[in-house]
Amino acid sequence: MTLKQRLGKWIQARRPCSRRLFETLRLEFRFLRQRIWNAALPWRRTRIARLRSMSGASLNVGSGGRGRARWINFDASPHHADLYCPFDIRRPLPFSNGAVKRILAEHIVEHLDYSDDIPRVFAEFHRVLEPGGAVRIIVPDAGRYLRAYAGGDAAAWRDLGLDPDRLPLGMRTPMDMINHVFHQGGEHLFGWDFETLEAALGRAGFSRVIRQRFGVSVDPGLALDQPNHAPYSLYVDAIR
Repeated sequence: MTLKQRLGKWIQARRPCSRRLFETLRLEFRFLRQRIWNAALPWRRTRIARLRSMSGASLNVGSGGRGRARWINFDASPHHADLYCPFDIRRPLPFSNGAVKRILAEHIVEHLDYSDDIPRVFAEFHRVLEPGGAVRIIVPDAGRYLRAYAGGDAAAWRDLGLDPDRLPLGMRTPMDMINHVFHQGGEHLFGWDFETLEAALGRAGFSRVIRQRFGVSVDPGLALDQPNHAPYSLYVDAIR
Protein backbone atom coordinates (compact mmCIF):
# COMPACT_ATOMS: atom_id res chain seq x y z
CA MET A 1 0.00 0.00 0.00
CA THR A 2 1.40 3.39 -1.01
CA LEU A 3 1.80 6.32 1.37
CA LYS A 4 -1.12 8.09 -0.35
CA GLN A 5 -3.34 5.02 0.11
CA ARG A 6 -2.35 4.69 3.78
CA LEU A 7 -3.07 8.38 4.34
CA GLY A 8 -6.43 8.06 2.59
CA LYS A 9 -7.35 5.07 4.74
CA TRP A 10 -6.37 6.97 7.90
CA ILE A 11 -8.48 9.99 6.89
CA GLN A 12 -11.48 7.83 5.91
CA ALA A 13 -11.46 6.17 9.34
CA ARG A 14 -11.54 9.57 11.08
CA ARG A 15 -13.83 11.57 8.80
CA PRO A 16 -16.38 13.71 10.70
CA CYS A 17 -19.26 12.99 8.29
CA SER A 18 -20.74 10.18 6.21
CA ARG A 19 -18.67 8.65 3.41
CA ARG A 20 -21.13 9.93 0.80
CA LEU A 21 -20.91 13.52 2.04
CA PHE A 22 -17.13 13.25 2.37
CA GLU A 23 -16.76 12.06 -1.23
CA THR A 24 -19.11 14.77 -2.51
CA LEU A 25 -17.17 17.48 -0.72
CA ARG A 26 -13.87 16.09 -1.99
CA LEU A 27 -15.18 16.08 -5.57
CA GLU A 28 -16.52 19.63 -5.33
CA PHE A 29 -13.22 20.78 -3.87
CA ARG A 30 -11.44 19.23 -6.86
CA PHE A 31 -13.75 21.13 -9.23
CA LEU A 32 -13.18 24.38 -7.32
CA ARG A 33 -9.42 23.92 -7.41
CA GLN A 34 -9.64 23.15 -11.12
CA ARG A 35 -11.56 26.37 -11.85
CA ILE A 36 -9.06 28.40 -9.83
CA TRP A 37 -6.10 26.91 -11.73
CA ASN A 38 -7.86 27.38 -15.08
CA ALA A 39 -8.23 31.08 -14.24
CA ALA A 40 -4.79 31.53 -12.64
CA LEU A 41 -2.42 29.57 -14.88
CA PRO A 42 -1.55 31.54 -18.04
CA TRP A 43 -1.18 28.46 -20.25
CA ARG A 44 -4.61 27.17 -19.24
CA ARG A 45 -6.21 30.57 -19.79
CA THR A 46 -4.63 30.73 -23.24
CA ARG A 47 -5.80 27.26 -24.19
CA ILE A 48 -9.37 27.92 -23.06
CA ALA A 49 -9.45 31.31 -24.80
CA ARG A 50 -8.31 29.62 -28.02
CA LEU A 51 -11.44 27.46 -27.99
CA ARG A 52 -13.69 30.52 -28.23
CA SER A 53 -12.46 31.23 -31.77
CA MET A 54 -12.37 27.60 -32.91
CA SER A 55 -14.83 26.02 -35.34
CA GLY A 56 -15.49 22.46 -36.48
CA ALA A 57 -14.15 21.01 -33.22
CA SER A 58 -14.61 17.42 -32.05
CA LEU A 59 -15.26 17.39 -28.29
CA ASN A 60 -14.78 14.43 -25.95
CA VAL A 61 -16.25 15.12 -22.51
CA GLY A 62 -15.23 12.99 -19.53
CA SER A 63 -12.36 11.47 -21.50
CA GLY A 64 -11.16 9.56 -18.43
CA GLY A 65 -7.66 8.84 -19.73
CA ARG A 66 -8.97 7.80 -23.15
CA GLY A 67 -8.29 11.04 -24.98
CA ARG A 68 -8.77 11.06 -28.74
CA ALA A 69 -6.05 12.36 -31.04
CA ARG A 70 -6.94 15.71 -32.63
CA TRP A 71 -9.99 16.04 -30.36
CA ILE A 72 -10.63 18.49 -27.53
CA ASN A 73 -10.55 16.17 -24.51
CA PHE A 74 -12.09 17.41 -21.26
CA ASP A 75 -12.06 15.66 -17.89
CA ALA A 76 -12.30 16.66 -14.24
CA SER A 77 -8.91 15.11 -13.48
CA PRO A 78 -5.76 16.98 -14.58
CA HIS A 79 -3.74 13.75 -14.83
CA HIS A 80 -5.35 11.88 -17.72
CA ALA A 81 -3.60 11.25 -21.02
CA ASP A 82 -4.22 13.45 -24.07
CA LEU A 83 -6.15 15.99 -22.00
CA TYR A 84 -6.65 19.39 -23.62
CA CYS A 85 -7.26 20.84 -20.16
CA PRO A 86 -9.21 19.91 -17.03
CA PHE A 87 -12.77 21.21 -17.25
CA ASP A 88 -16.01 20.85 -15.29
CA ILE A 89 -18.67 20.28 -17.97
CA ARG A 90 -21.39 21.41 -15.56
CA ARG A 91 -20.12 24.93 -16.35
CA PRO A 92 -20.72 26.76 -19.66
CA LEU A 93 -18.57 25.25 -22.39
CA PRO A 94 -15.89 27.64 -23.73
CA PHE A 95 -17.05 27.52 -27.36
CA SER A 96 -19.00 29.92 -29.53
CA ASN A 97 -22.49 28.97 -30.69
CA GLY A 98 -22.35 26.27 -33.36
CA ALA A 99 -18.57 25.85 -33.14
CA VAL A 100 -18.49 22.09 -32.44
CA LYS A 101 -19.00 19.43 -35.10
CA ARG A 102 -19.50 16.44 -32.80
CA ILE A 103 -19.54 15.56 -29.09
CA LEU A 104 -18.73 12.21 -27.49
CA ALA A 105 -20.06 11.64 -23.97
CA GLU A 106 -19.18 8.03 -23.10
CA HIS A 107 -20.17 6.94 -19.59
CA ILE A 108 -20.22 10.42 -18.10
CA VAL A 109 -23.90 11.48 -18.18
CA GLU A 110 -24.87 8.98 -15.45
CA HIS A 111 -22.45 10.83 -13.12
CA LEU A 112 -24.47 14.08 -13.41
CA ASP A 113 -27.42 15.17 -11.29
CA TYR A 114 -30.64 14.70 -13.27
CA SER A 115 -32.48 17.78 -11.96
CA ASP A 116 -29.66 20.32 -11.58
CA ASP A 117 -26.92 19.35 -14.05
CA ILE A 118 -28.55 17.55 -16.96
CA PRO A 119 -30.76 20.41 -18.26
CA ARG A 120 -27.78 22.81 -18.32
CA VAL A 121 -25.34 20.30 -19.80
CA PHE A 122 -27.69 19.16 -22.57
CA ALA A 123 -28.58 22.77 -23.37
CA GLU A 124 -24.86 23.56 -23.68
CA PHE A 125 -24.33 20.56 -25.97
CA HIS A 126 -27.14 21.88 -28.17
CA ARG A 127 -25.79 25.46 -28.13
CA VAL A 128 -22.23 24.63 -29.16
CA LEU A 129 -23.09 22.05 -31.84
CA GLU A 130 -23.28 23.22 -35.43
CA PRO A 131 -26.60 22.66 -37.26
CA GLY A 132 -26.77 18.97 -38.09
CA GLY A 133 -24.01 18.16 -35.59
CA ALA A 134 -24.44 15.19 -33.28
CA VAL A 135 -23.76 14.24 -29.69
CA ARG A 136 -23.28 10.55 -28.94
CA ILE A 137 -24.29 9.63 -25.40
CA ILE A 138 -23.41 6.24 -23.95
CA VAL A 139 -24.70 5.22 -20.51
CA PRO A 140 -25.44 1.97 -18.65
CA ASP A 141 -28.82 0.73 -19.92
CA ALA A 142 -30.76 0.70 -16.66
CA GLY A 143 -33.90 -0.52 -18.43
CA ARG A 144 -32.19 -3.77 -19.46
CA TYR A 145 -30.97 -4.38 -15.92
CA LEU A 146 -34.46 -3.84 -14.54
CA ARG A 147 -36.02 -6.18 -17.11
CA ALA A 148 -33.45 -8.87 -16.25
CA TYR A 149 -34.22 -8.42 -12.55
CA ALA A 150 -38.02 -8.38 -12.93
CA GLY A 151 -37.96 -11.42 -15.22
CA GLY A 152 -35.52 -13.41 -13.11
CA ASP A 153 -33.86 -14.23 -16.40
CA ALA A 154 -30.34 -15.65 -16.05
CA ALA A 155 -29.78 -15.40 -19.83
CA ALA A 156 -30.65 -11.68 -19.76
CA TRP A 157 -28.12 -11.17 -16.96
CA ARG A 158 -25.47 -13.02 -18.95
CA ASP A 159 -26.20 -10.80 -21.97
CA LEU A 160 -25.27 -7.89 -19.68
CA GLY A 161 -21.96 -9.56 -18.87
CA LEU A 162 -23.07 -10.87 -15.46
CA ASP A 163 -23.77 -14.32 -14.08
CA PRO A 164 -26.33 -14.33 -11.22
CA ASP A 165 -24.84 -17.61 -10.00
CA ARG A 166 -21.34 -16.12 -9.79
CA LEU A 167 -21.73 -12.50 -8.82
CA PRO A 168 -18.81 -10.01 -8.83
CA LEU A 169 -16.97 -9.40 -5.58
CA GLY A 170 -19.05 -7.36 -3.14
CA MET A 171 -22.40 -8.39 -4.67
CA ARG A 172 -24.64 -11.05 -3.14
CA THR A 173 -27.99 -10.72 -4.91
CA PRO A 174 -29.41 -9.40 -8.22
CA MET A 175 -30.62 -6.34 -6.28
CA ASP A 176 -27.00 -5.61 -5.42
CA MET A 177 -26.33 -5.47 -9.16
CA ILE A 178 -29.28 -3.12 -9.72
CA ASN A 179 -27.99 -0.78 -7.01
CA HIS A 180 -24.51 -0.88 -8.52
CA VAL A 181 -25.93 0.35 -11.84
CA PHE A 182 -27.89 3.16 -10.19
CA HIS A 183 -25.30 4.19 -7.59
CA GLN A 184 -21.86 2.60 -8.14
CA GLY A 185 -20.70 3.57 -4.68
CA GLY A 186 -22.13 7.08 -5.01
CA GLU A 187 -20.51 7.82 -8.39
CA HIS A 188 -23.70 7.28 -10.43
CA LEU A 189 -26.50 9.75 -9.83
CA PHE A 190 -29.20 8.55 -12.23
CA GLY A 191 -30.24 5.44 -14.14
CA TRP A 192 -31.13 5.99 -17.80
CA ASP A 193 -33.31 4.23 -20.33
CA PHE A 194 -33.89 5.34 -23.92
CA GLU A 195 -37.28 6.95 -23.26
CA THR A 196 -35.94 9.17 -20.46
CA LEU A 197 -32.81 10.14 -22.38
CA GLU A 198 -34.87 10.93 -25.49
CA ALA A 199 -37.18 13.18 -23.46
CA ALA A 200 -34.31 15.03 -21.76
CA LEU A 201 -32.54 15.67 -25.08
CA GLY A 202 -35.80 16.79 -26.68
CA ARG A 203 -36.32 19.34 -23.92
CA ALA A 204 -32.83 20.68 -24.69
CA GLY A 205 -33.89 21.34 -28.29
CA PHE A 206 -32.44 18.39 -30.23
CA SER A 207 -34.41 17.70 -33.40
CA ARG A 208 -33.82 13.94 -33.57
CA VAL A 209 -32.81 11.37 -30.98
CA ILE A 210 -31.88 7.94 -32.34
CA ARG A 211 -31.25 4.72 -30.47
CA GLN A 212 -28.13 3.13 -31.89
CA ARG A 213 -26.01 0.05 -31.25
CA PHE A 214 -22.34 -0.51 -30.55
CA GLY A 215 -20.11 0.90 -33.28
CA VAL A 216 -22.95 2.48 -35.30
CA SER A 217 -23.56 6.24 -35.44
CA VAL A 218 -25.11 8.83 -37.77
CA ASP A 219 -21.62 10.38 -37.70
CA PRO A 220 -18.91 7.76 -38.42
CA GLY A 221 -16.48 10.04 -36.56
CA LEU A 222 -18.43 9.29 -33.36
CA ALA A 223 -18.34 5.48 -33.69
CA LEU A 224 -15.48 5.22 -31.18
CA ASP A 225 -17.21 3.06 -28.57
CA GLN A 226 -15.12 1.13 -26.06
CA PRO A 227 -15.69 -2.61 -26.50
CA ASN A 228 -15.56 -3.32 -22.76
CA HIS A 229 -18.75 -1.26 -22.26
CA ALA A 230 -20.66 -2.91 -25.11
CA PRO A 231 -22.61 -5.63 -23.20
CA TYR A 232 -24.49 -3.26 -20.90
CA SER A 233 -24.55 0.12 -22.64
CA LEU A 234 -27.29 2.23 -24.20
CA TYR A 235 -26.12 4.09 -27.35
CA VAL A 236 -27.91 7.26 -28.41
CA ASP A 237 -27.20 9.88 -31.09
CA ALA A 238 -28.90 13.27 -30.80
CA ILE A 239 -28.93 15.62 -33.79
CA ARG A 240 -29.03 19.40 -33.44
